[in-house]
Amino acid sequence: MKKLLLFLTACCLLPTAYSTAQIITRGPYLQSPGQTSIIIRWRTDVASDSRVYYGSTLGSTANVVDSTTVTTEHRVKISGLSPSTMYFYNIGSTTAMLGEPDPLMYFTTAPDTLSSHPIRLWAIGDFGHGNQEQADVRDSYERFAENEGAANLWLWLGDNVYQDGTEEEYDTKVFDSIYGYKHLMKHLPFASTSGNHDYNSICPWEQPGFCSTHPDEHTGPYLNFIDPPTEGELGGVPSHRKIFYSFDYGDAHFTVLNSELGSLNSNYNWIGMLNSDTSFTSPMLEWLEADLAATTKKWKIVIWHQTPYSGQDGFTDSFTQPYCVATRVHFNPIVERYGVDLVLVGHDHNYQRTYLINGHYGNSGSFQPSMMLNGTSGNPDLGEYYYKYIDGPIKDKGTVYVVEGNSSASNDSSEFDHPAIYWGEACETCYGSFIVDIDGNRLDGRYLHYSDSIRDKFTIIKTDWASANVDERNTSEVFKIYPNPNNGQFTVEYTLTEKSQVNIDVLDISGRIVHAVAAAERSAGKHNEALNISKDHISAGTYFVKLGINGVNRFSKIKIE
Repeated sequence: MKKLLLFLTACCLLPTAYSTAQIITRGPYLQSPGQTSIIIRWRTDVASDSRVYYGSTLGSTANVVDSTTVTTEHRVKISGLSPSTMYFYNIGSTTAMLGEPDPLMYFTTAPDTLSSHPIRLWAIGDFGHGNQEQADVRDSYERFAENEGAANLWLWLGDNVYQDGTEEEYDTKVFDSIYGYKHLMKHLPFASTSGNHDYNSICPWEQPGFCSTHPDEHTGPYLNFIDPPTEGELGGVPSHRKIFYSFDYGDAHFTVLNSELGSLNSNYNWIGMLNSDTSFTSPMLEWLEADLAATTKKWKIVIWHQTPYSGQDGFTDSFTQPYCVATRVHFNPIVERYGVDLVLVGHDHNYQRTYLINGHYGNSGSFQPSMMLNGTSGNPDLGEYYYKYIDGPIKDKGTVYVVEGNSSASNDSSEFDHPAIYWGEACETCYGSFIVDIDGNRLDGRYLHYSDSIRDKFTIIKTDWASANVDERNTSEVFKIYPNPNNGQFTVEYTLTEKSQVNIDVLDISGRIVHAVAAAERSAGKHNEALNISKDHISAGTYFVKLGINGVNRFSKIKIE
């Protein structure tokens, strides 16, 4: 028996020794969190094979997964896990653990997609400056997590490190413990996109002609350390590339685009930079369309780096920002065609977010009132929600775009001026991050200032068209219908604050117009429009009255008996 115990110990089935000959120089950190799998990465100063020990309790060695590759860049994928389950882990080689059990080294698998589970996301952008502001934003999230609950998934919105995306910069500004996220990375998995500064060590955007290397040949520090799902293993259409990819998590589908693939060489120009032709396509945009068309998830979230809309200093109207313009012209139409709910970007060093909008692909001067599906704040505290409809005439229409680019740097306090932007913040002390909560038919977004205050919030609610009522719509003008129910004869009462172009339509629950009143100009003040719909042309049931004022539509439900 003594010989057997010695043999088992030597084979590390009963690990008792901790290695001091090998030092962890990066990590550990978590990638590609799935329902039944996860990837653990770390770097050491001395090459060896790799082992991960894991189990339900701290210090557990009940399960091990090995990689026989001798390397300093360690990668171990654990499979066969249970959904929504927390596991502790430790790392090392087949001969020894690297350090004693650490209570921060754990992971929780993604929820079972067959049932609905609340999920929380934490998003940061333009964060890798290695400064006190970066640490302050990080610390504010940790206080938030302690008080209200931690995130399940962490989203990096690009410019993850400054200035050029080098190995040394990542080590000292992101993977470190002073200004960076060393302790968070042990248990909070992240999914990321790249920014222009990350790309300076991959395919520099500042070189003549912009990037002059085929995207499939891109390599460098950022792409070397991320380990995203590229073959559809976590949901989504396979991209076969790290530079863009997708995955499912809970009730949400995440699509991660690369807004840095701009070039004057048409073969390498996958974002459509300097190309205003709306028929433009590329391997990335073709994949984007296929990916969004294929998903059946309730919520769709897309992230990239370059901002399509900014209200500060005419940023996205400027010819100096061709990457930003390309995303608005070529990304946004596809995103909106397939009902994406939320787009998260960075690049501009401030916080901004739009109203619930649809169809705005030009500069700020081209914005029309009809592009604003809801002109309220969306703030639940004010009783103002953004409703998205799963059927009916505006099925899946409406997207909120959020710029979260102040997680370690901030612009000055100049004014925000863009008709699509509801609110923005920039000043010497305006640093923050963004929290997203998804629970069933509800999505909440909150801008978390580093001082721990919530400076902005909005809510999107998914509902069916037949459940809509006047209180759920943008009704900044008075809009009443009486009598209701009625026999097809009723009055539409509304008040205008200025002379306006007005039209009134009656729609059935499928969105088909069954009665229309020709558009006409109306003066400011109260108006009463009498409608008489012949019962010979419609049957009893539920209908909707659409009041159009200067291209902005408002709806109210009526019942005809």
